[in-house]
Amino acid sequence: MLREQERAPRKYELMTILHPEVAEESLPGELERISGFITGAGGEMIETLQDSPWGRRRLAYAIRSGSRDVRDGYYTVWHFTLGPDRVNDLERELKLDTQLIRYIVVSWEPVPIDPKAVEAAEIAAEDAAAAAYVAAQAADAAAEDDAAAAYAASQVEATAPVTADESTTETDVAAEETRAGELTAEAEALEATGAELAIEPVAAVEEREELEADAAAALETMAAAIVAEPAAAEAATEAAAAEAATEAAEDDDVPEGAVRGDGTGDCPEDYPIKGNATSKLFHSPGSPSYKRTVPEFCFASTAAAEAAGFNPTKYEAAHEEGN
Repeated sequence: MLREQERAPRKYELMTILHPEVAEESLPGELERISGFITGAGGEMIETLQDSPWGRRRLAYAIRSGSRDVRDGYYTVWHFTLGPDRVNDLERELKLDTQLIRYIVVSWEPVPIDPKAVEAAEIAAEDAAAAAYVAAQAADAAAEDDAAAAYAASQVEATAPVTADESTTETDVAAEETRAGELTAEAEALEATGAELAIEPVAAVEEREELEADAAAALETMAAAIVAEPAAAEAATEAAAAEAATEAAEDDDVPEGAVRGDGTGDCPEDYPIKGNATSKLFHSPGSPSYKRTVPEFCFASTAAAEAAGFNPTKYEAAHEEGN
């Protein structure tokens, strides 16, 4: 009795990935052959899933098949019943199929899915992605403000001392020139009166020379400050050019048939399709999450969004099938 229970058919799920070079017209025949492997091993088919989200999809990483790496494949899911002792027979046939690049067989128990729960999970994920995007934009804006404030402070520190030094130097030079003139006049007066010229004129000359040296040093400091101002202006010009280059590089990342979102959640009339770069989903006007979505890109059509690698939401896919 125990042996008969072990051999009783069980429910299994088989996922297959066919080679991307299989022609579209040959695909039904390849799927029919895999169905034949299942029924040939004594299994009974329950259902075959080859439409959205299955079908041709991008692989997570390249798979070596034959002599080259492939990055795409045709996904199909099979649900069937089969005796446990016949699973090895099925896998032997699958291994011999040269058009299969990957497959996996697992036990399967169908779990009912609540559509409302799926929709709620999608909305929660999109809200979280939108909140993360807004937070990232706010952080970037704060960082730019901090950088601008730091730059402005550095400019003030670089220019304010120079202005003060210029004012002080001009005053000192004027005072030193006046003092030198006074000393020279005193020396000439002493010489005219025949006073002790052996000591006083020498002291006056030494003091005048010292004043002249100080004035020359002050002029040199002023010249250095004047030279530094063009260098600061050149640095500011280079920073502006780098910022413009960064903005141009960001524009190069915009997919064909799209414009970059402005961070407000609104799209231009000619580009109504919202694309969420975090979830890689797009939303058409009228979908449940359209108004709350803050898009990174606005597409002119759903075809442009799909060409850029964005996928429809469950709501979009269901309406496409209904149409």
